[in-house]
Amino acid sequence: MISNCAVDDAAVIEITNELPLNRLGGVGSAIGGLSSGFRAVGLPALWFLIDHHYQPAEIERILSGFGNVAIGSLEDLRTIRAPIVHLHTYNHNPAILEYLKDRTTVFTIHSLLRCEAEANDIDLSWAIERQERLIAGCDEIVLVSQAELGHYRRLGYVELNERVHVIHNGLSDPGPRARRAESNTLGFCGRLVPRKRPEYVQWILKEEGFEAYSSLIAGRGFSAYARDLMADGELRRRVRYLGWCGSERLEAFYRQIDLLAIPSAYEPFGMVALEAMSRGIPIVCSRIDGLVEVLGDEAIYAEDNSYAAFRRAMQRWRRADRRGLDAMAQRARARFRQRFTDVIAAENYRSLFARAG
Repeated sequence: MISNCAVDDAAVIEITNELPLNRLGGVGSAIGGLSSGFRAVGLPALWFLIDHHYQPAEIERILSGFGNVAIGSLEDLRTIRAPIVHLHTYNHNPAILEYLKDRTTVFTIHSLLRCEAEANDIDLSWAIERQERLIAGCDEIVLVSQAELGHYRRLGYVELNERVHVIHNGLSDPGPRARRAESNTLGFCGRLVPRKRPEYVQWILKEEGFEAYSSLIAGRGFSAYARDLMADGELRRRVRYLGWCGSERLEAFYRQIDLLAIPSAYEPFGMVALEAMSRGIPIVCSRIDGLVEVLGDEAIYAEDNSYAAFRRAMQRWRRADRRGLDAMAQRARARFRQRFTDVIAAENYRSLFARAG
């Protein structure tokens, strides 16, 4: 095990497969918000990185750039004493429970894999089985939205574990984006997987009224599906893929776009929606799951997750009064500050840890 801190000073061990560096998905963003929130409320946490994908140079950056980090194995967990262990893992290894038997375990599920399999039309049976074993084996379960709680009940998971809570993710407040001239740039941010529908943000460029627009896509691809998204050579010059974005690169993405499009078929929470609304950026999205819970009335919604519905929503955005869009974005930012900051999320977790411990 290697670490950059005294590992025995923590009140909670936060176990994760990724930190806010070169992250695979939204878990890293959620970890970043929780880390800043815990610092703000004075909750000492050890961030324990396990079963990760990082290379040696990235490990050096993590140890020098993030506080209270340890990187190790399951066996190393036996040597660290803390009353609460909080799991954020997406690489579900039920063997971890053998090393945590004498401690209270809280498992935050950032997405239910049965829902992921349905929305992406892929076979995740092996991963689903491992996630379900963790659900049954942990003391407390946290879901990131009331919408996810609905899916949890629909799937019959209350029979696996009825000790379930909803705690929304949070972010530190980046401040409103400075006023700027429109750039005719549409934004998409997220993993390039079928359920997020990244192709919609390219197809819309062929529609009437969008001839002068381009699309900026921030996200990592994992499959032939992602590689084939740019098969249409006519669009190649108008679509720019940025790959994974974080820190200043992510800020540059949000400075450049006129709106964020989220045409997903399934969103447990919607961290990218939170990132955009916290900066006062208009959002066009599907009326589904966590997106509605996060955004309330402060977005332009597609009636369903079809491309036809997305196209109609985008045309409504294009024809909308700019002052009205600015007012909607500012209301969304106010909603973020009232409900979804890093401090609010940290306080909610601290309360749960106190009750569970």
